[in-house]
Amino acid sequence: MEISKILKNLRIDNNLTQNELSERLKIGQATIACYENGQREPHIASLIAYADYFECSIDYLAGRTDDFGNVIVGAERTKQGVNTLSNDEQALLNKYRKMNSSDKAKLLGYIDGLSEK
Repeated sequence: MEISKILKNLRIDNNLTQNELSERLKIGQATIACYENGQREPHIASLIAYADYFECSIDYLAGRTDDFGNVIVGAERTKQGVNTLSNDEQALLNKYRKMNSSDKAKLLGYIDGLSEK
C-alpha cells in the first residue's frame, strides 16, 4: 500500500481530522493533506512524528510491513528502562490497532464487562 493511503487510513481509523492531527503532530494541516494526497513524501522527522503518535514502526508507515512492528509504547517506558510486551500482548495490540473505531469500542465494552465480574 502507498504511504499516502497508510497515513490517511491511520488518521481516519483514529477518528481524527487533518486539523486535529496537525495540532498533535506539530505538522501543518496543508502538509498533512499533501502527504495524504500523494503530492509530497514525508521527511524522516514527519515519519518519526507519525510513528511515535500512532505507536507503529516507520516500516509500517512506508508499507514495508503489514503490521505495526514490535514497537515500545509510551506506557511501557519506566525510569528503570524499557519493558517490552509479551508476545501475546503484542499480538493483541497489533490486532486491536487494525480494528476500526466501532469494533474497538465494542471490544472495550466487552473487556469492561469481563473486568466487572
